Amino acid sequence: MGIRSDVAIAMKEYVYENLSPEVRKILEEWGFEEQSRYEPENEACLDDAGRLFTTSSVKWYSGYEDVTALYKHMREAHDAEDWRILQACHDYPDTDDGDDGEWLDNPFDLSKHVSVELQWY
Repeated sequence: MGIRSDVAIAMKEYVYENLSPEVRKILEEWGFEEQSRYEPENEACLDDAGRLFTTSSVKWYSGYEDVTALYKHMREAHDAEDWRILQACHDYPDTDDGDDGEWLDNPFDLSKHVSVELQWY
């Protein structure tokens, strides 16, 4: 069975341009699609250029070889301030397992909002 999650990755343009072929293949195989691309109008802000990718309803576990390889590449090849990965939702709604990177002021305002609601009729 397992928990299915939505996963989003925001990365600066230079990070995207320097992804390894293996990581590009992982993104494709896991169904990540580009949702948004930010290109600043002011050349002084070009460092803020970036892309947002998402995938839905996947079993995103740190024990999976592809998932581990993606996180390893991002941590070792790029500054944490230049990318952000958010997983919604892991086993428990308030956990931050699966979240990584520190591009907190990304132009996509990528953040996690969790709510739980019970209904009956």
